[in-house]
Amino acid sequence: MKPCCLPAKEYFLSLIIFLSPVLYGQQLLIGPQSNMVLNGDVSLVMNNAALKNNGTFTAGTSTVNFSGHHDTLKSYISGSSTTVFNNLSVSKTAYGLALKSPVVIKNVLALNDGNLYTDSNLTLRSNQQLTARVAAVAAGSAILGKTNVERYIPARRAWRLLTAPVTHSNTIFTSWQNSGVYTPGSGLIITGPSPGGSAGNGLDVSGQNNVSMKRFNYSTQQFISILNTKVAVSPGSNGTGDNTGYLIFVRGDRNPANTAPGVVNITTITSIGSLQTGTQTFMASADTSKKYTLIGNPYASPVDFNLLTRVNLKKRFYAWDPLLNTLGGYVMLDDLDNDGVYTKSIPGSGQTKEIQSGQAFFVQTIANAPASITFNESNKSGNSSNLMFRPATPAGMGTGYIVATLNLLNADSSTILADGVIAEFDDMYSAGVDLDDAAKFFNTNENISIVKNNLLLTAERRPAVSYNDTLYLRLNTTTKRNYQFVFEIKGLAQPGMLGYLEDSYLGTGRVVDLEGITKIIFSINTDAASTAVNRFKIVFKPAPVVLPVTIRSINALQNNNGIAVEWKVENELNMLKYEVEKSADGLIFSLGNTMAAGNPNTLNIYNWLDVNPAPGDNFYRIKCYSINGEIKYSAVVKISTRVSKSSFSIYLNPVTGYTITMQMNNQPAGIYQFELLDAAGRVFFIKSIEILAGNSLQKINTGAKLPPGVYQLKFTGQNNIINTQKIMVQ
Repeated sequence: MKPCCLPAKEYFLSLIIFLSPVLYGQQLLIGPQSNMVLNGDVSLVMNNAALKNNGTFTAGTSTVNFSGHHDTLKSYISGSSTTVFNNLSVSKTAYGLALKSPVVIKNVLALNDGNLYTDSNLTLRSNQQLTARVAAVAAGSAILGKTNVERYIPARRAWRLLTAPVTHSNTIFTSWQNSGVYTPGSGLIITGPSPGGSAGNGLDVSGQNNVSMKRFNYSTQQFISILNTKVAVSPGSNGTGDNTGYLIFVRGDRNPANTAPGVVNITTITSIGSLQTGTQTFMASADTSKKYTLIGNPYASPVDFNLLTRVNLKKRFYAWDPLLNTLGGYVMLDDLDNDGVYTKSIPGSGQTKEIQSGQAFFVQTIANAPASITFNESNKSGNSSNLMFRPATPAGMGTGYIVATLNLLNADSSTILADGVIAEFDDMYSAGVDLDDAAKFFNTNENISIVKNNLLLTAERRPAVSYNDTLYLRLNTTTKRNYQFVFEIKGLAQPGMLGYLEDSYLGTGRVVDLEGITKIIFSINTDAASTAVNRFKIVFKPAPVVLPVTIRSINALQNNNGIAVEWKVENELNMLKYEVEKSADGLIFSLGNTMAAGNPNTLNIYNWLDVNPAPGDNFYRIKCYSINGEIKYSAVVKISTRVSKSSFSIYLNPVTGYTITMQMNNQPAGIYQFELLDAAGRVFFIKSIEILAGNSLQKINTGAKLPPGVYQLKFTGQNNIINTQKIMVQ
């Protein structure tokens, strides 16, 4: 006999997938030995009916909808078993749905009409596959009672900006620390000075008892340490904007082993309280001198920042991406032209304009006036991410921009995204600093920022680029290791202009592609000058003009350990001199030698021997000077030298100035001693330098300008192997 409460089509589907449930009256009963399985993306409509589960209910990817009007009592879910739904919806035009036994939702809870009475039996599940969310709650409907809101956190030992999306909450200790109980894969260790545990202030013991949880005070613009976790995780109880944001160092679950450095595992934290629904408004700092406010997403659902209502707030937010660097880092997103497409300070970050359930973020006040941000049910998004962040491509950039990314470079040549900044160029922007520019939020580890008017920025907007413009970069919190810059540049190429990354430590300039991607490796070593925060800048300069030349040919051949350069010149009328220029990359050339011009009436052949070529590729060109100041260039010739397993060489010899630059190839890491002696054997200096493994350029500061002459540089490497190099000083 067909039950009256199920339409024919749904009953036919249910008939296929029921294994042994019994339906009678207005209750679907799953007996103790019964198993109800919903296979595939099917819909089960419970019209004016209840569900009692004493057996096993398997939801698959189905949707179960409790609907109807005519029942005189609330529909309910009861029984001795926990009922796990994929999607659960309530469409009761009268009364509602009551949970009298534990209910878990894996994907979407939809309240289309009527109320949901949780009686503390509802759990919104979060795991590696899915994080449950509450869809937009219909006007006039409500979720009454407490809910357990889970937030899965992958195994990544890092800081995070988190919130508990509930009101009338339990304490931090009860919610996020599991009341001090260790359950594998659940809860957090929260540490601080003078830990009192469950009998005291709730703080857990660790090796250093460092503070691992903080909240933000927008009056002082400072993070404040949490020294007692026996307080509500969401301090409010008004039903609107009651949650707060926290900065928390997540080690994994409550396994005591996770207090040791480097130990981490997955965990899931649970926020216990009443779900916040309907309009949620947060007041922000009303003072532009104290202009940042940390906001926690109030909903158990992702929200689209683009849809939020902002009063006296910039359309900009800062989030914390735990996948940056080793402990996470800030990423800024803004939409200056209000087209819904956001510019991101670190394009490699997975942060999008969607704020995830359980995520907190910073907003910025515009003027000295009341400021607020309001969330509405219609602002909810279906773009849920269990990792909180997913990789995304750059978006929202203007026609001309530079994205500068800083990577950690590992010994195996793999990289870790550490930080980044953006600079956008358009005449619509001001040359000064204003609200179009975004201030830098500092990370725990490495930081890169743009310096403008003595202010540090994560995003700078400036007028269109012109000759001799300079983009000043600042590096902070670096360590002794190898790094990589990646410059992605678009829309800045123009005739007669080149961009150079100038390195004040090495005294070099590297060409950066003004319409493409350039990668540059550099090192931080024990030399304090290598850590200078203002070491790098990008300068836009006029390109040298290449004019017709009188050089008939140019060739380069390897000659023992050197390279012989030969060029043939015709018609030398009015020629003053020639300069041989050499380069290791074909972009940046330096002077190798100068020669006078010969007879203008004959074919002249010139030769020059480079006694200290760089290992690998070497590039040469001839720069020609006429007596009237005209400069002409030859073509560029390239030759590669064979690189031995390990080698030392002086880069640019003869040496000028106060610095000897040593090219070191395929060297093991260790302490190397350098000793400089003149022709009479007198020692000018002895220095020890720690070298990283692989290839590197090492600069040795002589401390004073050396008298011209011939010197010997003696260096002792690993296994006490002694090598010498002859140095010419001009």
